[in-house]
Amino acid sequence: MHSGGKTILLAAGDYQAQIVSVGAGLAELTWQGNHLVIPHNPEEMPLAHLGKVLIPWPNRIANGCYQYEGQEYQLPINEHRSQTAIHGLLAWRDWQIQEQTASRVSLTLFLPPSYGYPFSLMSQVIYSLDADTGLTVDIISQNSGLQPAPYGAGAHPYLTCNLAPVDDYLLQLPAKQVFAVDANANPTELHTVEEMDLDYTTLRHIGDRSIDHTFRTHALPWEIQLIHQQQKLSVSLFSDQPWIQVYSGEKLNRRGLAIEPMSCPPNAFNSGTDVIILEPEQQHTLTFNIRGNKLPAENYSA
Repeated sequence: MHSGGKTILLAAGDYQAQIVSVGAGLAELTWQGNHLVIPHNPEEMPLAHLGKVLIPWPNRIANGCYQYEGQEYQLPINEHRSQTAIHGLLAWRDWQIQEQTASRVSLTLFLPPSYGYPFSLMSQVIYSLDADTGLTVDIISQNSGLQPAPYGAGAHPYLTCNLAPVDDYLLQLPAKQVFAVDANANPTELHTVEEMDLDYTTLRHIGDRSIDHTFRTHALPWEIQLIHQQQKLSVSLFSDQPWIQVYSGEKLNRRGLAIEPMSCPPNAFNSGTDVIILEPEQQHTLTFNIRGNKLPAENYSA
């Protein structure tokens, strides 16, 4: 046992993955030897929530405080710069391996009630590698308590084209709206992507642009694509969730782009936007898929 918990190795065709039990995290994913996500040493605590699962809320809650059913709840502040409770309660918990094969692993964890979140969940994360379709991740939570529970889910993979700088990537992102944020990175109002100069609906170079924004998708399911022309490599993430956080990875030297599928936007426990109310025994599933592909010889322009 090490700081990442247990390490699980998966393989299928040209894909290989390393999963860590702490945070049910994705520590590495390669295809034909190319890194598709920024990797980290499984035995070390990673920076910037690399690869972690975000339950029972993704992103942040302003001041760590929210109201539900007329009651106010206070969560621990774990990002002091912005005075927010960020990325849920399970990113640094050690999940239990329920089932494992050469290409698939299922991890489970019980979240008991606490003062800031007095609801109980049974959560499961399933990683499945396929030689043709790459890595599929299912994040499943069930309300195991007696009262309805507010809930949101997300994941924090950093896509990369073999660790090349993001400045050289082409990005395609199926979103027409994006949130502006306040000084503490909490969302304020939705704008069109054109208004914020964040229109990536067609392939466009990232360049030196710094991105740390929440996008609302305009079609479900959706696909985000990163392309590195010189390496003739593309990485795609597919998901079925209505929100995406995109971050240009300054904390990781801009060697990859965080593409975070989310069931609700930041601060949703306060705004109420797309918060899921899980009834007792009700389940919610978030699914996403990552795959790599070699590009044909023609040039891409953006």
